[in-house]
Amino acid sequence: MTSAEIDLYRAILARRSVRRYERTPLAQAELARVYEAIAAARPLIAANDYRVLLRDLPAASDLTAALGAYGRIANPPHVLVPYVLGDRHPLVELGFRTEQIAVRLTALGLGSCFIGCLGREAQVRARFQLPPSARLAALLVFGRPSGATAARAVNRLVREITGATRKLPADRIFFDGDFSRPAAPPADLAPLIEAARHAPSAVDAQPWRFLWRGGILHLFVKRWNPRYGPGDGQSYRLHDGGVCMGNVALALEALGRRGSWNVYEGDDPDLPEHPESLMPLAHLEIDR
Repeated sequence: MTSAEIDLYRAILARRSVRRYERTPLAQAELARVYEAIAAARPLIAANDYRVLLRDLPAASDLTAALGAYGRIANPPHVLVPYVLGDRHPLVELGFRTEQIAVRLTALGLGSCFIGCLGREAQVRARFQLPPSARLAALLVFGRPSGATAARAVNRLVREITGATRKLPADRIFFDGDFSRPAAPPADLAPLIEAARHAPSAVDAQPWRFLWRGGILHLFVKRWNPRYGPGDGQSYRLHDGGVCMGNVALALEALGRRGSWNVYEGDDPDLPEHPESLMPLAHLEIDR
């Protein structure tokens, strides 16, 4: 692995949600690198039109409060507003591409935090003057993490409260051959599953489950998770599944391996048997 590849894999594992920021906006040269990170995000479905707005957040902005994040996120100087124009798995696409951006921001030494907006899409579309057909799932605030001791303590506390420091181990989310019992992934898949484990998810729901069968890695998400709450919140499983896929795609890149995700479309005849509680999302074919 080159130093750049090592840095990318480290960024996947090191990224954490940052909730306290320095108020000073980034310099233009730094923002140029942010735009490079946005451009580097690879698509999941090429037909989807994925777009990102970058906006400054003035001091005392009401954005985080309006989206239910008041008191949890302080002083973010900038926000990314990712949206999709297209009807093929837009929430999965949003998670897949935006997580790639978030990880690359970490590699640049910047902090970021997702703010979910499912159930508030109309409000966000109006605020940022987006097309009526734009699909959104989460905004991404970012900037320089605050170096204050108190800010670091707040970040640790929030992660502990939400369960972010209690990621499920690999042998709880990975299955080999069938779903009879979970197992430890084989050595050549372990770095990919480790990257998947470190993916963020709304309320740290960690909805993903993997099945390795016939040389193909299948991704499922739980159909219903009480942590997401009722109504629109359950759709976060699609966005979070895409986030997880984004981490795996970046891990493949960092490891110098080739592979491609394919989202399931309806009843696929090659879909393996699985519990009714799990929803098939995508499968990954890896060049080994």
